[in-house]
Amino acid sequence: MSSTQALEQTAQKKSQQRKLKNAIWEPFLQFKLLMYMLGLTAIVAVLLGSFLYFAFSDLISTISSQSDTRSYYEDEINMQLVYLIRYCGALFVLYVLLLASVCVAYTHKLIGPFRPFSRHVEELAKGNYASRVTLRKGDISMLTEYAERLNELAVNLETKEKHQ
Repeated sequence: MSSTQALEQTAQKKSQQRKLKNAIWEPFLQFKLLMYMLGLTAIVAVLLGSFLYFAFSDLISTISSQSDTRSYYEDEINMQLVYLIRYCGALFVLYVLLLASVCVAYTHKLIGPFRPFSRHVEELAKGNYASRVTLRKGDISMLTEYAERLNELAVNLETKEKHQ
């Protein structure tokens, strides 16, 4: 194996490791955001459940109290309530999975560009003015503008160093 191939393989391994590290760069922040979203969802679900319970409890008690024996309607209502609870549980699990993926995706999109920024600032602090910030396609435009400003700063510092 040539030295060029070895360097390419090393670069690929580092790139894969960096991608994995960047995917879960701030897991605590992602988890915290997920917990906030689930907490708000739980509050809304409890309020909605309470509303539905009080809205339909009178109807259920009216139908079930019309005869002393268990009626067909009472059995049907109980069966439909069991189905409703099962469907709501399945939807809740799906919702949690979707919410977790959205939290991870958005925090990755918001926090991800700060990794190249911090590397760039470290390089500038070391005196390496040839360093530049490169962001991914689709990063937030405000951060892209900030990266361009940092790159302009690096160019200015580099030209000042050459003239001294």
